[in-house]
Amino acid sequence: MIFGRFRKRKAEPEIEEVLPPEQEAEQIAKEIKADSAAEKEQVDIKDKKQRIDYIQRLYEGIQEAKNQNEQIKKEYAEVTSHLKDIQLMDQALDEDKVVVLQTASAIDQLMKERDYLKKRRYKFNDAQRQAMENFETTAADDVKKLKNFEDYQIKVKNDLHQLESEKQLLKSDKRDIINKQGTLRVVSKVLAGILLVFALLMLTIRLAFEVDVTVPVIATAAFAFLVLLVIMWEARANRTDMVITERKCNRAISLLNRVKIKYVNNTRTIDYMCMKYRVRNATELEFVYDQYQRAKREWARKRESVYMLNEKKDILVAELKKMGVKDAEIWCTQVQAIIEPKEMVEVRHDLNTRRQKLRSQIDYNTGIMQDFIGELERIRDIREEYAKDVEEVLAKSKEMNPEK
Repeated sequence: MIFGRFRKRKAEPEIEEVLPPEQEAEQIAKEIKADSAAEKEQVDIKDKKQRIDYIQRLYEGIQEAKNQNEQIKKEYAEVTSHLKDIQLMDQALDEDKVVVLQTASAIDQLMKERDYLKKRRYKFNDAQRQAMENFETTAADDVKKLKNFEDYQIKVKNDLHQLESEKQLLKSDKRDIINKQGTLRVVSKVLAGILLVFALLMLTIRLAFEVDVTVPVIATAAFAFLVLLVIMWEARANRTDMVITERKCNRAISLLNRVKIKYVNNTRTIDYMCMKYRVRNATELEFVYDQYQRAKREWARKRESVYMLNEKKDILVAELKKMGVKDAEIWCTQVQAIIEPKEMVEVRHDLNTRRQKLRSQIDYNTGIMQDFIGELERIRDIREEYAKDVEEVLAKSKEMNPEK
């Protein structure tokens, strides 16, 4: 075409600052509200198709946040139970505390003797060993889970970058369309000016020289008419492109928000599991777990005081259960916390840190749910027709996913 659909400029790659995963997750979490607000403004609620799609996306976001919270709350309940056990131990009678302290001291001594017999350097530190002892029953499953989370993290991050690039490209396309419309306006004004000058010139020639200018005038008018058709065609095509680009941009933002929510939850889950086992990634956790299992097999051959140690542990568990402690068995590997108040403070601090992280995740997902539910309520209140659409989408989704 004469004025040609200007060639789309490729979005220049932006140099992104590399942040630690947790900080990056926090930053993305902050972006989600802004993107959600942008999507809210750009969705045409009056358009039934856009409205239904928007309601469906809100419902899916609520369900995903709800499922995340259900998983997190299980771990949160375990941590809270452990903190309650510490409180029960603090509130126990003095005579019961003496028995527990003496038993814990005996266990500590036996464990030191046992450790002396199995002196050997293994490729994991004390904190990792303590974590493996505390969570030995779930460590093997957690290795697989952390691997899956990290594999999923790569996929989600790739999707995140791809959708972000797509969003930037669509924004660039919108700027191109606006620029083309501006160019058409300038060309129209220039053409109008040229025609005006030409008309004055023809009129002057006609009056001054009495020359027949009919043919030039008709030719010029025909040319102007053709150019005007091209300009109108281009302007109409630009408006169509703008509508299509806006829809694509809205969808890209919606998908980007969903991926960001997944990325934030997945990143925080990985961070929590790494903190829980004092490792940096799944590869290290698998290595530490294998080393710990090998060490256990070697220690088993060197134990000479197993009977007495188990006997003392049974006594400790029984005494703790008399106090009402729920997870009494775990204290057999944390006797230093019973003996040394400073160690108990560290254990409590560690549990509070874990619970705070889990609480933060729960609050984050709850906030997402409240925002999306609030948006659904806002749509309900606009018109009765919109409220019916909300009910239809919810009913249909519940039929398709009755377990939810």
